[in-house]
Amino acid sequence: MSQLSAETIPSRTIPDIRRDDLSCPRCLGKMNVFDHSAKCVECGATYRVDDGIIDLRTHRNDYYFNPVPREEMRQLTVSGKTSPWPLTIRRFLESVNHNPDWLDNLVADGRYAWQLFLKFSPDSRVLDLGCGLGNLANNIAGNVAHVYALDLTYERLQFAHLRFDKSGVGERITLLAGGDSEHLPFPDQSLDCVTLSGVLEWVADDDSWGREGSKLQKAVAGVRSFFGASNPRRTQLRFLKEIRRVLKPEGQIFVGIENRLSYRYFGGRPDHHSGLWYASLLPRFAANLYSIVANRRPYRTYTYSYAGYSRLLKEAGFPVQEFIGLNPGYSNLTELIPFQTNGNLWKAPRSSGRHAIKRGRNFVPAYGIIGSQKASDRPTLAEQLAFAISRDFRSAGGSIHFSSFGVTGKHKGIIRGSVGDASIVVKVPFGMAATSGCESNYAFLEESKANGRLSGLLAEPLGRGKVQGMRYFVERRVKGRLLATALTVENAPSFFSAASRLLETLNPRLLPGGPLSPTGELFRLQVSDPLEQVRAAVEGSTLADDLQRYFENHLGGLSACCGIAHGDMSVSNIFVEGPEVSGIVDWDAVDRAGLPILDALGYTDSVRRLLASGESTASNVARLADWKQLDPVEREFLGSWYERSGIPVAKHAAFVSLYWLQHVAQQLHHGLQYDRPAIDQRIEKVFERLIQPA
Repeated sequence: MSQLSAETIPSRTIPDIRRDDLSCPRCLGKMNVFDHSAKCVECGATYRVDDGIIDLRTHRNDYYFNPVPREEMRQLTVSGKTSPWPLTIRRFLESVNHNPDWLDNLVADGRYAWQLFLKFSPDSRVLDLGCGLGNLANNIAGNVAHVYALDLTYERLQFAHLRFDKSGVGERITLLAGGDSEHLPFPDQSLDCVTLSGVLEWVADDDSWGREGSKLQKAVAGVRSFFGASNPRRTQLRFLKEIRRVLKPEGQIFVGIENRLSYRYFGGRPDHHSGLWYASLLPRFAANLYSIVANRRPYRTYTYSYAGYSRLLKEAGFPVQEFIGLNPGYSNLTELIPFQTNGNLWKAPRSSGRHAIKRGRNFVPAYGIIGSQKASDRPTLAEQLAFAISRDFRSAGGSIHFSSFGVTGKHKGIIRGSVGDASIVVKVPFGMAATSGCESNYAFLEESKANGRLSGLLAEPLGRGKVQGMRYFVERRVKGRLLATALTVENAPSFFSAASRLLETLNPRLLPGGPLSPTGELFRLQVSDPLEQVRAAVEGSTLADDLQRYFENHLGGLSACCGIAHGDMSVSNIFVEGPEVSGIVDWDAVDRAGLPILDALGYTDSVRRLLASGESTASNVARLADWKQLDPVEREFLGSWYERSGIPVAKHAAFVSLYWLQHVAQQLHHGLQYDRPAIDQRIEKVFERLIQPA
């Protein structure tokens, strides 16, 4: 197969791995690995090392499994060397028709939050088996000594290598092309962990059942594939036993995979892998016949129930098991539900009814399964985190318990729990943008501790630190319940009054901010800086230039008062007790010299979106910008804050545009920059509605 030329992509060398790290996939003999070749000292087999990728494939050298056509993928990797990473991702997504599952696969760092349940240590050596485009390896590389990223598709590895170079973790990762031989290219008992995220179900989906011949011959071959050594479960079992061989006795395997009995398969959606309704629920032989008739191929992507996975792993030699529910799946992850992991640490509240069934161990959509040959006293990352927090709370006394583990759209792990009598929230950021936001939030909480006016509304910062390369931030949980759950059409007016009192508490006296001159500092901070982020996201469009002129014309020279601006004052960040605000959280985007009027607009927008769902973003924001379409309560609330800010109500539409500019600029940091359809809906279509009439 042809490859990217050395003239197109500069040559890379492999990381400085130990020379006994790898074994020959043919005979398991020792390997000598050099910058441009590798050789087995036992059988003499030679392997190519090109562009820092060790090619250990034995016979499927032309294998290609990827949604982007091969030549297009090669060119994408070439252009990615000199293009911004978000642009490279957007071009990839264009080739897959902007499938949101691929967006999640490529950029959602929070989907790997399950790593907190693994027993990583600073010297751990981990194999990401079936690494695909490299997002998992990229995420765990900072927490272990070394990661091996192995995949059978060479072009995927080239793309993954580009990712590792961009993120600066390349020295911790060795890329291996392989997986088509009987043996994994590692010595016995040499690895601490092997991860299989969305891999185990696919290992039997190969050519072993036979694809040649007439329709009748292929149908017969498909039926026969259910029996004998080619049976998918037997194939998976051989695969798992080979993984057991390369793991240390206390090493761990992690499997991220769907539940065969997911509640969603009972009429909610078809099987993820075959695309057939109810296929996973049928007896295997019946599912096989169903697939042969409907898909012209046998049913080979086996998933299992809770008990089925337990039996499979036990038979493969992993009797020590822990299960974590992944909701709504190992992709698009929003919640992790520990079923067996350290019952002394995890104390989940009881749930009932349909909610309990959907989150219960038998019908949850997917599992994170951790298996090992023998128990280990080594703590998981979550247990190390708990120990670090307990150490900070020694003076308070009491045991630490975790009750829930969520993952936000901003790639933060949110662990709720308690230490003694104190209710706490632990934030674990995944990725640079999330870490920066957590730092900003914590710094503001610390600054505000001595401010009696604010301390009752803000979470108390209790500690921060790092556990094996993973940052964490602890704060005391604020009182009350989320306004988003308390808000109704009937009580919305009273909460506008509460929101106004909240803004007054934050800013009892606004300060003169000076004119919004296009050449001034205030205009740069409030308009130009977020506008540059939008400019990078809408390449090839005149929108950014149009917005620049719009804001210069409508805000230029206008004076506005400044103060503390939360930056995301939505109903999802405000807590209430009765009719009053009891707390406000997530100060990731706080601006100490910002424009509080933008918080007032943000609150109004979030209430409208919650209570009037179903409308497009463009319609919602355009209606917000039309002063005449606001109801009396909204006009009174916003009018009072325009007056306090020294801003004429006639500038309302321009400030709605400015609020939305800052809103989307924040979202660009957390994934919007990669999502072209969302950019079209949330940025281009919105601003077309806002600025064209003017």
